[in-house]
Amino acid sequence: MNGLWSILKTALGAATWRRAATPGAVRIRTAIIWIFVAMAAEAARQYVAADGAASFTLYGVNTVIAQAAILVAAGLLVFSADRTTGVAQLFALVVLAECAVMLISSQPVLAAAAALSVASIAYVSRSRTALFWKLFALIGLVQLAALAIDRLPMAERFDMRFDGWISTAATATLVLVLLIWWTGAIAAALRSDPAYRRPVWRALGLTALVSTALAVLPAYPTFIGLDTSRSSYNLYEWTFAKLVGLNNNTARLVDADTVELAQGPLLEAATAKLLPERKGKPGIYAIGMAGWSDQDVFIKELDGGLAALDKAIGLDRGTIRLVNHPDTVDAQPIANRTNFASAVHAVAKVMDKDEDILLLFITSHGGPTGVGLRLSGAFHGQLSPDHIATVLDREGIKNRLIIISACYSGVFVKRLASPDSVVLTAADENNPSFGCSNERDWTYFGDALFNQNLGAGVSLEDAFDKARDRITEWEKRDALSPSNPQGFFGAELAAKLRARLKPDSARHALAVEP
Repeated sequence: MNGLWSILKTALGAATWRRAATPGAVRIRTAIIWIFVAMAAEAARQYVAADGAASFTLYGVNTVIAQAAILVAAGLLVFSADRTTGVAQLFALVVLAECAVMLISSQPVLAAAAALSVASIAYVSRSRTALFWKLFALIGLVQLAALAIDRLPMAERFDMRFDGWISTAATATLVLVLLIWWTGAIAAALRSDPAYRRPVWRALGLTALVSTALAVLPAYPTFIGLDTSRSSYNLYEWTFAKLVGLNNNTARLVDADTVELAQGPLLEAATAKLLPERKGKPGIYAIGMAGWSDQDVFIKELDGGLAALDKAIGLDRGTIRLVNHPDTVDAQPIANRTNFASAVHAVAKVMDKDEDILLLFITSHGGPTGVGLRLSGAFHGQLSPDHIATVLDREGIKNRLIIISACYSGVFVKRLASPDSVVLTAADENNPSFGCSNERDWTYFGDALFNQNLGAGVSLEDAFDKARDRITEWEKRDALSPSNPQGFFGAELAAKLRARLKPDSARHALAVEP
């Protein structure tokens, strides 16, 4: 515990560019604790910065871990005398920086007052570093003052808002100020140990190395807001978005209000195409959801998967597509929780709940708590196992064929499994699945199940078993962790699905069962 406080005390001194007493050697666990605190602070900053309700993405955790690894490597290179203590100081400074950015983002008025106080101290100080404080403190104060005025209630009344320029200018200034401050703080930390010569040059080298690495490597936010754009995350994502935009002339912005107003008529038109039940002849009603708008692979997989399922078992009573994609918002209802519940309700009104089957096919990104639903610029949310089960139970739908192509989708199996259900997922509850990049037509799961194994006369059991083996081969080839797709086949529904196959195919399916 003493090691943690000594590192914090030294970091606070370095944060004001003052040489502090060397904290002494600390244990490696102290450095590890500071690393995890810094990672948590980075995630917290993203949560605070996200507009509206923030949606968690597990992919962003990978980015935070990668950023921490880069900083550790840079710290081990620069702090050559006592590397453990140096790395601990480095991440303690990261925590202070993250807290400062959170304060500026959420409370600019308070941040401006704090900056004014710090700048005043710098002006009356006789320290050598006071000159550097003066150089950028005034610049920062101007931007913070603009932010503060922009947030005051009287700003709108007296037309004092600066929306036209404040976002870009304030962000650029904040980054510049943080880089200058960061370099000075690292130099101060290095000056505390006489073993380091030319600490300023070492600090400049570390800043250049880390900022370049973080700018040019792929990244993903941990928390996503309504207006979050990956293209603004770093240089790599900006360049990637520009290159994709050049090759995708159909991409366009989505107006959230227009999309919301269109949902009623679009959903009504989609549900009106459902066919009525047929007594004594079980049918299949389908709801397909492409949940994530940022990659085209999901809408491609939705269309291809539904076509394969229609060919194999016959989706003869109608299909409702719920799609999150900017190209379909004018023609198809979006995939959100409200539309999902409405679609299930519409199916329940026309189906025979004792004989007919509901197919629910979802393809999207996923996490340990459910599948993600996002239409960039309009909304984001999540569909959890409990929500799906609650909606289906409320509508009294018993026969359920549920296929979920998403990371960690195994979380749905336990909640939805029953003798009248078949549940197929792309992964177990502890692992991601693969293949959701924008240039692909299928994920690994969709390719193996729908594209390569499921077809006319092929049972779902047979197709799933072969798909799982094929996915294992691909993951070994690409040195990926096993996704471990899950398949639950309730006896009652599995028999009904086999009965829909052609007689000779049905006999073949029964013959290959263990």
